[in-house]
Amino acid sequence: MKKSAYITLASALAIFSSCEKEINVKVPEYKPALVINSSTEAEDTIRVMVGKSISILKYNRNHDLNITDAKVILYKDQVAIDTLKYDAWAGIYNSKTVAKTGSLYSIKVSSNGFDDASAITTVPSIVPIVSIIRQSKSRVDIDGIPQDELKISFDDPATTGDYYIVSIVKVSKDNGLTEFTSCINTTDASVESIYNESIDQNTCLSGNAIFFRDELFNGARKELRLFVNSQFLEPFIMNGDTVRTQVILKHVTEDYFKFQKTYMFASENVDNPFSEPTNVYTNVKNGYGLFSTLSYYVEEIK
Repeated sequence: MKKSAYITLASALAIFSSCEKEINVKVPEYKPALVINSSTEAEDTIRVMVGKSISILKYNRNHDLNITDAKVILYKDQVAIDTLKYDAWAGIYNSKTVAKTGSLYSIKVSSNGFDDASAITTVPSIVPIVSIIRQSKSRVDIDGIPQDELKISFDDPATTGDYYIVSIVKVSKDNGLTEFTSCINTTDASVESIYNESIDQNTCLSGNAIFFRDELFNGARKELRLFVNSQFLEPFIMNGDTVRTQVILKHVTEDYFKFQKTYMFASENVDNPFSEPTNVYTNVKNGYGLFSTLSYYVEEIK
């Protein structure tokens, strides 16, 4: 290379290096908001946790974000029916109202220094499981592990816009701990990935939550086909009690469905520097969190 070329290259490098400039960015002032957390099951009393949001620049694990002096008013069909009482031991605001299927409830939360927050929900009906058919060792997964096929049947209500979450779990009668299998497969077109991506027979879905809606079977009998680790479905003995696998069919609101999907997505990407930012869904006006209801039906696999 000629000397003039070296000089030209050195000049270019000097120009680009001189383009560096330190810029101070003023972060906008963050205004904390109320956070509501309430997922009440049908035929249970409505309970609510109230907290506050905090700037990401100020957050640390030692912060107490609970709010203990909020005014929490519950409405049914837009008529105030209850002012919830705070239970300091449980950290929850309790009502005397039992959530009835088909009923419309709303809530308004007030606290000094915050905008009033509110939300609304309708209690879904209980959808019973009609039958569970188990076919032993019907296939092997991609790792060669035997799987049983479960055919879970139920009758979808005639109304449109029904949302479901199925859990396949073992619940210990001794200590109440719940165990679920980490990999369930399916070929069912109704089942959704939490990543909103297409799935196939080798896609691992969490046994804690299988998400689907009734767009493809509204008002008809649905047969959900799942492939589950054969060993997980076998009962075991603990302290003299037989622990069997349970199928839990949750009939949920659209708000609950979206919140759980985005919450699971965000949880699975914690500490992953290459993941995309995820906003957890909220149905709270002027705040964050979830005020919703659900119903569920439980069937043991014999």
